Amino acid sequence: MQTSRLHLIFCKLEYFEALLHGPQHLAELLAIKIPEHWPPYTELVLVAYDKLRNHPELDGWFFYLVVHKTDRTLIGTGGFKSLPDANGVVEVGYEVQEDYREQGYGTELLEALIDYAFAHAAVTEVIAHTLEEYNATVKVLQKCGLTFAGSMPTDDEPLWRWSLRREVYERKVITQTEKILS
Repeated sequence: MQTSRLHLIFCKLEYFEALLHGPQHLAELLAIKIPEHWPPYTELVLVAYDKLRNHPELDGWFFYLVVHKTDRTLIGTGGFKSLPDANGVVEVGYEVQEDYREQGYGTELLEALIDYAFAHAAVTEVIAHTLEEYNATVKVLQKCGLTFAGSMPTDDEPLWRWSLRREVYERKVITQTEKILS
């Protein structure tokens, strides 16, 4: 998957295996630069690897490495928590390295993931969850068309739920196309 400034590389098992041997192995395999303190949560790499290994049907839906096209640097990750559920709902998530924030990369990444999701007829809604605070992530979600859909309690902190339904997404795409054509 590509955008104007980003390559979204699906993190297949081979890439997870390289990463488990150390970020430098992944960097060599993909011919990219990896920030010094990445990944921030090394224990999650093994969890993610096991999830994909045990659920190969997640291929294309799970975990993407986000590489800046110009400098070939890993600047973030993104993807979907799982396949769309029985109602066609899929949860999206992303992160952008601190040095690349506030430059539109989060929006570009999220828009690509949303486009990917809605390219699949089974998807009726894309959702996301955030902490209950107005922050940069919330701004990106709103810019990409997600709207507040309520709070939900958790064992830790309560979360906000954000939603973008297919019909809203399609209206947005039609409007953008009409602007381009006029």
